[in-house]
Amino acid sequence: MDTKPGRTDETRHYVPTPFPEARAFPWDDLLEPTQRGLYELLSWLEAACGSSLDMRGSRDEHLSTSLLISGPRGSGKTTVLLSAVQALRNWRAFLGLKPGGHLEAGTREALASGREAMRRDLGTTLERIEGRVVWLEPLDLEPVPPGANLLATLLVRVRAALDAPQEDTSPSTGHGRWSSSILEESAEEAWGKLDHLIRDASFMWEDSASTLDTRARAEQQIKAAEIYATFQPRFTRAMEDVAKTLSLPRFGTAQGEQVILVLPIDNVDRSIEHLHNIVKLTRMVASPRLWFVLAAGHQEFQLFMERSFQKELILSGQAGIGTAGQDETLSIARRQSATTLRRALPPSYRIDLGPVDPYKAWDFCPQGVEPEDARLTLGSLLEQLRLPLPPKRERTQVLASFADLLNLEPRLSDAVKTTYREALRQGRDAPQRKVILTHAGKLALSLPARTLQDLWHAARRELQGTHASSEEAAVSEGEQTVRVATEMLRNAIDESDLPAWASQQLLNRILRYDDQGLIFLDLTGKPVRRSKRTTLSDVLEWPRPEREGNGGAEANERVLISELHLRHFHDVVLMLGDVDREGPSVPLPGNVAGWLMLLHDVLMLFEPPRVLNPDVTPFEMSPELVVTMHELWVDSTAHPEPLVQLECWWSLPTWKTFVEFAIFTAQWKAFLKRTADGFFKVDNMRDSRLKVSAHHRFILAAWVENICSVSGRELGGWDWGDAHQGMESVVQARGRATVLAPYEQRVRDTVAKLLEDIRTYSVGSDRLWTARVWLQNALPLLVRPEFAPAPAPSELLHWPSGDAGANKAWDELVAYWSHHGPRRTRLREQMVRAAVGRSGASEALRRHLGKDEGRDTGLYYDWLDAVVRTWFQAVDREGDPLEHLQGGASHDH
Repeated sequence: MDTKPGRTDETRHYVPTPFPEARAFPWDDLLEPTQRGLYELLSWLEAACGSSLDMRGSRDEHLSTSLLISGPRGSGKTTVLLSAVQALRNWRAFLGLKPGGHLEAGTREALASGREAMRRDLGTTLERIEGRVVWLEPLDLEPVPPGANLLATLLVRVRAALDAPQEDTSPSTGHGRWSSSILEESAEEAWGKLDHLIRDASFMWEDSASTLDTRARAEQQIKAAEIYATFQPRFTRAMEDVAKTLSLPRFGTAQGEQVILVLPIDNVDRSIEHLHNIVKLTRMVASPRLWFVLAAGHQEFQLFMERSFQKELILSGQAGIGTAGQDETLSIARRQSATTLRRALPPSYRIDLGPVDPYKAWDFCPQGVEPEDARLTLGSLLEQLRLPLPPKRERTQVLASFADLLNLEPRLSDAVKTTYREALRQGRDAPQRKVILTHAGKLALSLPARTLQDLWHAARRELQGTHASSEEAAVSEGEQTVRVATEMLRNAIDESDLPAWASQQLLNRILRYDDQGLIFLDLTGKPVRRSKRTTLSDVLEWPRPEREGNGGAEANERVLISELHLRHFHDVVLMLGDVDREGPSVPLPGNVAGWLMLLHDVLMLFEPPRVLNPDVTPFEMSPELVVTMHELWVDSTAHPEPLVQLECWWSLPTWKTFVEFAIFTAQWKAFLKRTADGFFKVDNMRDSRLKVSAHHRFILAAWVENICSVSGRELGGWDWGDAHQGMESVVQARGRATVLAPYEQRVRDTVAKLLEDIRTYSVGSDRLWTARVWLQNALPLLVRPEFAPAPAPSELLHWPSGDAGANKAWDELVAYWSHHGPRRTRLREQMVRAAVGRSGASEALRRHLGKDEGRDTGLYYDWLDAVVRTWFQAVDREGDPLEHLQGGASHDH
């Protein structure tokens, strides 16, 4: 249902009005996926017109004359079919040309534009096939009753094309009904052949087994066999006569250009029986004069074909028995389905209608809305949907609209935005987007055309439905956004290919309502977990100590190599597990994951948050952008493999929303782009450990400064500085120590400023409180050998003694580190044990011990203790670098 505001109602309530499920659109009004699909379809029809002339003498060849337009529900398959009719009927009006107008060649710049080039090529195609395509009455399989005679249905539509007035002929030859005796005789002959085929179709298609009389059943079977033996050549000759008859009034000759007939079949995937019969039909009546354009979801098409063959195996008694037999039956059905589809619909005969590009979706506005709504894009509507108001005591909330959870552009500084856009561009000619969508935003807005329209109307309905009093509006602030996100999430779940248990768990357990009818996310038991996707960007290897000329390594040194891995972050995959039973988890489809992340962030902004049990460990939330990897040699009898790889992930604050991680990862991606072109390249055979240590100091300082920018009150806006200060000065100076020390002091100042904001503004469990926890517990560990195996500890945490810029907030942080030394040590031990537990050696040992049904579980923990003990014996020979930090940072003198 469409929704339009009443003209006389000042509150502009929505009044539901019907709108068509699908309709034809002019070229300029089509969305990009449907434009591409229509362009491919008409190009195929042009090729079919040419092949019909080339194959006159090759009647014995078996043709594939079917074309599949595939895509999910609402992707625009029916719109492509309806728009094709409009384009074939009057292509100049379809392309927006004046009557009698022609396409202009255009400039070279226009030729380089994909959209303009497609429009021009399409006009050329339509001009070439003008009058050569007869579009038969569409066949919608959804309302067709079971057991319908599809062969007779096809022949009746072909006969209707002969009966119809010739009003779609070429403008050069005129138009009208059959006007000459020659045409009348030709039409009568073709009509008679078709009528004969229609009568024979009942014998070929109907099931003669329904007749009880044995003699009658045998006679029907013999009659059907005789008809089938001659049906295909008779059908081919009949189609040739039909094509000649329809070509005469168009082109004035039966020997030159001839028409082809196209039967569009919509909703092919609505029935198993119809789907299989349609495939059989296309093979039975293959002719270069007749083409089938099928519209169906490819995944459902494949699945229903498998089910059809599985049904045949079961009815014939050839299905296997037991679990192994059922698997074999499914395997046979899958192979049979793949073979059949490859013959009837080869991969190159398929046109896929993908979702709308999320950036195009941001600028989307549907057709047929009120004039005052025609300027409202989806992005502008999302900017008007408000997020929950922060409590009066809260002063760190900067996210105001729903668009702030999807668009990163306001959260990034100018330098970061420019570099990040360059990192996102796939090619030199890729367009620069005004908005910068988060990963969740891209997933959520990658929608089929119809679903995108539903989202626009849902947002507009909520905004125009705001007619409550000011007090009610204040109470319901943010509820409009929750309703839109919940509706889109439910729709995404309903239309996804999730297994039944997963969809039921999402709809009935994770999505819940309280006693006031407010939506909650119930994540108790952690049914949804994050799985990160990263790729290696760069590697820094610390050279061996003996190359420093300090006497060589000790004989019992266990650390064989240490490397710093910089990684590109790609995306987050949400995995859903069954909380009621043990079993494999399933990844959430992109659209489901996107709306779940957006709804999660909206609900987390309420006071109190409406997400139950949102606590997750830092390792689950960390995107593993930077990893320090060590190879440790451990002599242990409990494990046959002594080599253990420890991956120590650089930690992040345990932020509570996805958008905070999105801001950090976007800024870090821009940082990697800015420092590319060999900035971190180090020759481990020639360069000293001091050079590697300088590079590490720079990365660590940038990491901390990025965290502070996200944790601060502004939520982003990482300032890179310029050639004289900040991160940019270090990059331009190629990491020289003369600029590295001032940059580290700048980062210390940033940390100190964040500490002052925490002390002044933090109330409760907010983003500033999360930053304080990270500064107290995680920051001091980043200078330990697990993360920084340098010859000297990092100077990032050492404020120069007597510096005029000293402040009490920094002294308080240092005092906290000093007073909680034992806790810091235990946190470090826990971090090392977790790194050992993630290693491949640990997984291999657990798998080996699992064969004994847990009787030797104690051996695993003995081995784990031995590895942790060996690690600390190898790296802790110089003591804790923070032991004398308190004295060195004193400023009271």
